[in-house]
Amino acid sequence: MVTIIIPNLNGKKFLKTCLDSIFKQQFQNFTVTVVDNGSDDGSVKFIKAEYPTVLLIQFACNKGFSAAINSGIRKADSKYICLLNNDIELDPYFLKELVAVLEVEKDVQYCAPKMLDYYQRDKMDGAGDGVFRAGAGYKRGSLDNDNGRYDRQLTVFGACAGAALYRRSFFNEVGLFDEDFFAYLEDVDINMRASLLGLTCLYAPAAKVYHIGSATTGSVFNPFTVRLSTKNLFNVVIKNYPSILILKFLPSLILYHFFWFGLVVSNKQSASYFRGVLTAVSDFPKMWRKRKKTLMLKSVSCQSLLLKISQSEKEVMEMILRRSRKRKGRAVTPVELYLKLFF
Repeated sequence: MVTIIIPNLNGKKFLKTCLDSIFKQQFQNFTVTVVDNGSDDGSVKFIKAEYPTVLLIQFACNKGFSAAINSGIRKADSKYICLLNNDIELDPYFLKELVAVLEVEKDVQYCAPKMLDYYQRDKMDGAGDGVFRAGAGYKRGSLDNDNGRYDRQLTVFGACAGAALYRRSFFNEVGLFDEDFFAYLEDVDINMRASLLGLTCLYAPAAKVYHIGSATTGSVFNPFTVRLSTKNLFNVVIKNYPSILILKFLPSLILYHFFWFGLVVSNKQSASYFRGVLTAVSDFPKMWRKRKKTLMLKSVSCQSLLLKISQSEKEVMEMILRRSRKRKGRAVTPVELYLKLFF
């Protein structure tokens, strides 16, 4: 019933925890596919020796997150597709809960679990994904305490592709992950495309995972992540936003990039930022062609999309203000300032 797809790049040290938690699931009607992106740490040998039932797809070099996931999706013939990062440990009821949601909620096309910090299990890592009007995604509830605030099942903007369950039909409608994104914001792009088609994502807190985070790249701010994140911020907007929304959001777009550049400079990654901008410029013709196809298939009004994005951004504002009240006297972060200027 479910195909579980895990992309891997030199993640041998995480695979045992991840795969063992999969095979301990209460729901057992699944197969597992690991797509290896040219690892040289013994990952392939380890999987073949310790997990012979796992389908292994091997690339000779790193083709990126999107290409890895897509290769697994193309091979799958199951009703549901579960995407997992390799630095994830699953609660034993994870699959059972998510499958139950999609079996009951026929109008829901994909769902997101409660993601908790692997090392501090009373801390949230994510409760479904939201989006800023500038095209950047964020994880609802990230760094909050798991104190019951995120225990309600509800509709969210989208799901983090690091842990989510999709109907197979979702990819028939929306298409696969965009391989020109390579990595980072590829799930924001697919969430945006799903929103343009009027598809629904449900946050299902009874399904839980424990996430390490940045396990493959090692940190949030490094040349690789900054370059690709910068490039894909532009690509999300160019590819998915109707012209009227680009014009309406233009002040926000400029301001967000101003703050993003400030964060990048403070982390001594300005060269990577400019490389990302140059790559986005070279990507523009491709993204413009994809934009025409994406917007031609759009089934929701610009007003509906505007409301959905604005509501998602207001939610993170409420979260930040709540934290600000708890920690009076500290400096306002760039993201907080950005949000306060618009709300």
